[in-house]
Amino acid sequence: MRRLGLVLSDLHLGTGHRLGRINVYDDFKEDERLAQLLAKYTQADASTHLVLNGDIFDLLKVPILGKFPDAISERLACIKLFKCLKGHPRVVEALGRFVANEGNVITYQPGNHDMELWFPAAQALFRRFVTGDEAHPRVRFVEQGQPSFTLDGVQFHHGHQFEAIHAMDFRRLTLQRPGRDPILNLPWGSLFILHVVNELVRERPYLDKVHPFWPLFVGGMLFDTRFTSKMIGTSAWAFVKARFNPSWWQKRPFEKVTKFLRQDVAFFEHLDRYAERMLTANRELKAIFMGHTHVPMVRTWKAHGVTKAYVNTGTWIPMVDLGLGRLGQRLELHYGAIEWLDDGPRVSLHRWHGVRAESEEVIA
Repeated sequence: MRRLGLVLSDLHLGTGHRLGRINVYDDFKEDERLAQLLAKYTQADASTHLVLNGDIFDLLKVPILGKFPDAISERLACIKLFKCLKGHPRVVEALGRFVANEGNVITYQPGNHDMELWFPAAQALFRRFVTGDEAHPRVRFVEQGQPSFTLDGVQFHHGHQFEAIHAMDFRRLTLQRPGRDPILNLPWGSLFILHVVNELVRERPYLDKVHPFWPLFVGGMLFDTRFTSKMIGTSAWAFVKARFNPSWWQKRPFEKVTKFLRQDVAFFEHLDRYAERMLTANRELKAIFMGHTHVPMVRTWKAHGVTKAYVNTGTWIPMVDLGLGRLGQRLELHYGAIEWLDDGPRVSLHRWHGVRAESEEVIA
């Protein structure tokens, strides 16, 4: 039987959408077309390994009683995940049908927006919703403390570990609190989203979906001066508070401070450069998949006498590109594909179209 791989990342499923109510914290509206893609691989005459490569859920944008708490315990993680699973039943059903095929496997690698999935109780909740079994053997999670995993010559990273502001401390994923449950040791990028970005998105829902960011900033100074000034002030205050917080210096030793500050303003590093170095250094690796940047990409290099590939699977939410080469708003549903052949894995990037209905009800 053929062996296939399906790679998805950066779906950013939130708490769902209700008729007549605008949910600025859930940007995913492609439930039906995602279900169609999963059905294609469910019905395939092959065994398929589905890799959920980070930021499948956007748990950083799930409000709790209108707030965005940063003390995220295992219990709170489950509450947030429950809201997202209930908000997208069509996706949950499609995942359930996929894994019901005995040849299929799901491996979930959390990203920086769904870090809560490192908690065992959240993993059990995901399995229960998808399969009805909290310990289902074919719904797997990357071993805790591992920033990547490798599958027969193909390596998977979400990508956030290459940006200092978003990188998790895998030696200390949780922080202990005397007499209370441990909480996630959130990187500074996550804290910035919780305390700054989420508040600003209430006023400008497009704010976190623009790339590159600097044209929006320059234009905002001219045409949206009040809001842009507020954004600068709020961000600067958060930046100063973080730098005077003693725990920041504990998380970022002195020798890493320069890198951290430099990357604070580099919104998206060129992850293909990291991939090229890793593929060149490791003779056994044939390909690397990443997400995180929301920029779909395929790059190939010759190393050790063979062609090696880097694939970024982009995102399934609308993005506004202010670069002249791709100017405009677009929604492109990308996914990665793998076919393991006798001479090794063949990887590719695809844009999914699916079958669009003649019409759809406008909910907001």
